[in-house]
Amino acid sequence: MKTFLTTCLLITGICFTAHAGLYVQGGIGAGLNDGSISREDIYSDYKNSPVLSVSAGYELPVPFIEPRAEIEYLRIRPDAKNNLDSTFDGVFLNGYTNIPLIPFIDPYIGAGIGMSRFDHKNSTALQGMAGLEYGIPFLPITFSGEYRYMKVTETGGKWDSKSKFHTNTFMLKARYTF
Repeated sequence: MKTFLTTCLLITGICFTAHAGLYVQGGIGAGLNDGSISREDIYSDYKNSPVLSVSAGYELPVPFIEPRAEIEYLRIRPDAKNNLDSTFDGVFLNGYTNIPLIPFIDPYIGAGIGMSRFDHKNSTALQGMAGLEYGIPFLPITFSGEYRYMKVTETGGKWDSKSKFHTNTFMLKARYTF
């Protein structure tokens, strides 16, 4: 009986995954950075910066809400005065769900958690996303505009620096579903 149930669950999982839509996605945007950094009694605020994103994931065939799960690489380079520049590199596990309210345009929300390298120190980062996407009819291409809030939970590292970093990001994204 256990073997039968295990086999049924395995077959169901394989069939469910076979109907899922694998996708790749890229995005570019602007980060409105908020926070500050100090090293050796030198203090500076972060300036706004470009944001780059690439991801791969699955869109599951669940009617109406169309959940997605993805792995994303995100890069932000917030400049600061007095040579206190930093780089944020993060890998996130994100989850999204659509909110079907408007024909042809799908609002969505999402959340993500990831590991980041910021200011020469590993830390955890959290993000929340909201946006609108438009799928081109008869093509597997989707464009979206997205807002996200991201916060690095623990920062500081090289040269005994102390830093607080969070950003409001506006992105344009393109997704190709296989």
